[in-house]
Amino acid sequence: MAFKPVCWIFVISSLCISSLKGACDLNKFRENGIVPEIIPDVPKSVIKIQYSSRRAINCGVLLFSNETKDQPKIEFKAKNSDELHTLIMFDPDIPTPQDPYLASYRHWLVEDIPGSSFYEGRTVSSYVSPAPPLTSDAHRYIFLIYEQPNEEELKENLDNNERTHFNINTFVQNRNLIGPIAGNFMYVRRS
Repeated sequence: MAFKPVCWIFVISSLCISSLKGACDLNKFRENGIVPEIIPDVPKSVIKIQYSSRRAINCGVLLFSNETKDQPKIEFKAKNSDELHTLIMFDPDIPTPQDPYLASYRHWLVEDIPGSSFYEGRTVSSYVSPAPPLTSDAHRYIFLIYEQPNEEELKENLDNNERTHFNINTFVQNRNLIGPIAGNFMYVRRS
């Protein structure tokens, strides 16, 4: 009879370990040349990103462009529901990872997100799906969430047509953003 409880403990432990393996390892931000090359710090937590293909985005997963054509669902945990946040999605590898002379390309920007209520935020740059050139290696697409200072709304607009040469660090500094408090990234290859 003592065998059964030991067996259950082993099964439960195995399930817990396997579920942890599926989680986003934030150290991959360093391993994939994002920290410190593009942003200075590793995000503190993970943004849950789900495309309609039902594939969850775990740091560094490879997707094809046809899987990312629709805007994904976004979830994250805010420390405080009174805080405002900014989500940024960008491609630092445009036009190719070997020659990113147009880097970075701003794919999506949502500001004034109250707490964790992503869909109540204000879209500044509408979602543009990843579309790396056919001849290019896979591109990194980085999602970051920053806390806005003093719970103030950011009223400034960005020209929707000027998306290349987006500098994430200049953007963060100019807006006095705090973080990144959450992040995730994926690789996308043209399908």
